[in-house]
Amino acid sequence: MQFKAILAEREPYRKFLILVGIALILAVLSSTIGAFIAQLITGVSIFGNPLALSDINNSDVVLALKITQLFSAIGTFLLPPIIAAYLFSLDIKEYLGANKLISIQQLLIAVFLIVLIQPFVNWMSLINAGVQLPDWLQNLMNAPGNSAQKIGEALMKGSSLGSLIFSAFVIAIVPAVSEELIFRGVIQKLFVDLAKNKHVGIILTAILFSALHMDVAGFIPRFALGAMLGYLYLWSGSIYLSMAAHFANNLLAFLMEVGKNNHALSFDPDKLGIAPGQEIVLGVSVFFTWGLLFLLRKISLESK
Repeated sequence: MQFKAILAEREPYRKFLILVGIALILAVLSSTIGAFIAQLITGVSIFGNPLALSDINNSDVVLALKITQLFSAIGTFLLPPIIAAYLFSLDIKEYLGANKLISIQQLLIAVFLIVLIQPFVNWMSLINAGVQLPDWLQNLMNAPGNSAQKIGEALMKGSSLGSLIFSAFVIAIVPAVSEELIFRGVIQKLFVDLAKNKHVGIILTAILFSALHMDVAGFIPRFALGAMLGYLYLWSGSIYLSMAAHFANNLLAFLMEVGKNNHALSFDPDKLGIAPGQEIVLGVSVFFTWGLLFLLRKISLESK
């Protein structure tokens, strides 16, 4: 029986539900496999004591977290969009926007954009901090074993070069590829078709993208990042542009955190643009952010 493009004519909402089902099944399987392999390598029993992962000062726990996070990302975000594209289209690469390369010019502008947007991101984080959420939602996000911030801190730990390289792979490369494939490659396409409006589709995808990270403190800046990545994909028609920007964002965050932990920075990157007397820095960030977005849009549309 031929399964390729067998679900191509299904309605967008049905395709979305199918994608969610595939992702949930593979998430459970991959997380289980990852936990089993992590226990074999580190001796940390995730099934026997789930709270053991909360001790992020233990090197074995940190390694176990990295391994389980890697397998979880592959099963939850990387494999489902590939399977969905196979079921929804005759051309997997075209469906995912992976059939078109980007130029060096687009790549460099995307990287500069991510660097220059950081003060603006800090300002959005400041706004985010002032948003009051219902107690039940805050308790859900901050429940033991469900703290994105603690997991993020653990993933950035490493006492050797090899450990830091593995961390960078898990934090920067894998999410940039897998999350872009599922969110921009599949979900955004389905939401645009469902809403009959590309802007609504991008916004809905960005909301889901931010919400699934389970990080209340970073919801607004991550939503803005998701929307920006959505427009990069829309303008260019290439998943590689949003992947490049996503990778640059994750890698920069990783390098800044490592720099802070090793006291290698002469400034606090989290305060850049929002510390007293840095209004000009914030203004320059906003100006160049919009300027580079306009330039990237122009170049991407011309090369489309």
